[in-house]
Formats: sequence, structure tokens, C-alpha cells
Amino acid sequence: MVVVLALAFIMSAVVTIYLLFRIGDTRVPNLVGKPEVEAQKTAEKAGFKVKLQRRNDPAVPANTVIETRPIPNSSVKKDSFLTIVVSSGPAQLKSEAGGLDVPPPVFSGARRGTASVAHGLPAPAPAI
Repeated sequence: MVVVLALAFIMSAVVTIYLLFRIGDTRVPNLVGKPEVEAQKTAEKAGFKVKLQRRNDPAVPANTVIETRPIPNSSVKKDSFLTIVVSSGPAQLKSEAGGLDVPPPVFSGARRGTASVAHGLPAPAPAI
């Protein structure tokens, strides 16, 4: 009789643990590098509530996914929030004349004191 009760307890514990951790779980799809619209549709189709964040990134084209939180392939509950971080492209600076967007300066030159901005102005003198 004790063996039957112990076996029933173990089986019920296994079933309970399985149900707690498996029902409603889904894997986070790998959306990095995909266009924003495609990534959002894929995430919603997988059962996620989507939050979008934007970040300037000079290395990634605008409207391309940089990262997701939680990370790809992690196991989460359906109806969880998935934050998709999307590139806004390189940072834009406001010019003082007319409020036009201008790209940030690109520096050239490898030695200290020789760097100059792409538009040809001399670099400031090194501090002594």
C-alpha cells in the first residue's frame, strides 16, 4: 500500500511540474537583422505582445532589428512582452542654420593632433 501511495505522489509531482513549465511556453524567434515590420509580425504571430524601442546605431541600417529582450531562443510564456530594439540609423545633429539634420562629423588621421574633420578644418592643438 505504501508503495502505491509513493508511486502516485511521484507521478502527480512529475505531471504538476511538467504542466507548470511547459503549457503556454514558446521560444523567442531570432529577429536580429530583420526589417522592423517583418519582425513585429513574426513576434505577434508567435504569441508575443510587442514593445518597440529605437536606438541610433551607425553600423545598422535604419528600421532594422538590433536586438530583442528576452534574447532569441529563450523559453517564455505566450502573451509575454517582447521588446524589439530597432535601429534609427546614425545619430543626426541639428544644424544651427535652418534646423536641418546633418550627419555627425567623420574624423580622419591616425596620429595625435593630426585628426581633422571631414570638412577640412584643422584639429585643435593638443593640450600640453
